[in-house]
Amino acid sequence: MSHFYGTLRGSGQEVSRTGGKESGVVTYAASWKGAVRCLAYIDEKTGQDWVTVALVPWRGEGSLRTLYAGPISGEER
Repeated sequence: MSHFYGTLRGSGQEVSRTGGKESGVVTYAASWKGAVRCLAYIDEKTGQDWVTVALVPWRGEGSLRTLYAGPISGEER
């Protein structure tokens, strides 16, 4: 059974993908100048659903910087 769910819509129809507790789910939104990566997973220490959102290089362009890392609910840790 899926635990995580992601969607993508570009110039075509929206598509979705799922991820389990073991695999999590990773998405990228990119341009020629860099990308944003979103990784949803279960934190081993707390057992909570967590997310890491980061700027990442893409095709040699862009920078690496974490924008948020914490509970996917946004609640304080």
